[in-house]
Amino acid sequence: MEERGLLDFTLPTNLTGNLNFYGAPANDFNCKSDKNPVVMLHGLSANHEVDLNVLQQDMNALGWCTYGKTYGAHTLVPWVGGVKEMRDSAKEVADFIREVNQKTGKKVDLVGHSEGGVMTIYVPMSQPGIADIVERAVALGPAVHGAQYFGFTSLWYFGGDATRSFVGTVLSTLGCAACDDLATDGKVYDDFQAKLGSISQPGVKTTVLMSRSDTLVAPETSIIDEAGVRNIYVQDYCAEDKVGHAGLAWDRNVWTIIKNELEEKYDAKIEQCDTTSVLEI
Repeated sequence: MEERGLLDFTLPTNLTGNLNFYGAPANDFNCKSDKNPVVMLHGLSANHEVDLNVLQQDMNALGWCTYGKTYGAHTLVPWVGGVKEMRDSAKEVADFIREVNQKTGKKVDLVGHSEGGVMTIYVPMSQPGIADIVERAVALGPAVHGAQYFGFTSLWYFGGDATRSFVGTVLSTLGCAACDDLATDGKVYDDFQAKLGSISQPGVKTTVLMSRSDTLVAPETSIIDEAGVRNIYVQDYCAEDKVGHAGLAWDRNVWTIIKNELEEKYDAKIEQCDTTSVLEI
């Protein structure tokens, strides 16, 4: 175990030395591809260097130009991303999407995991002009209808709205405003509720990809029951794949489905499901 000072907030070497840590490809705006550039959006408390980075390298090898950044980073611990208020993070993500669009001259596709999956839907919905420059959005396990955190959030209501509000204040104070935003009655939850029936934006081809084994974000929390939205399950393609919420970022069957969705190969099957990369959490 490495020894670290109390105020050492650099990325730990026991993380960077892990076999699952490959880093993320640099944002190369000179990259050329016949496909749309893809903006990759990480999950809560993750960052651009971990979460979708291995998928990103796989897609690069297959001809995609991919781009990412750590959004909503903690003020003191900048490698912990996605924790700031999501309305602010949405503006940050929108600016990055505009940058990719302007520098590549192409419409942008989005792929996001967990909170990043929420962002693939929330940003085109809430940020001016973004829906006009996004062509496809693939959201992995997004908590559109209020994250429950294994049912833990039900405890927040033991004293009614007063304790729910108190918990939200505590989470914001401790540095995870996004944890509250994603939960039932959080700000982003409220924004989605206000847009029910028109969450998915015209012109954006939206796919919500879920796992029936996801116990952190249950599928009913993710489904967008609107015309034009593809709500699909990993198990529709690989019945024995028991991948959980975190594993959606690293499961190779999921990767195949994502790439098929981006290429609009909606009838494509997975001939040989991979059982070596399944993470059941």
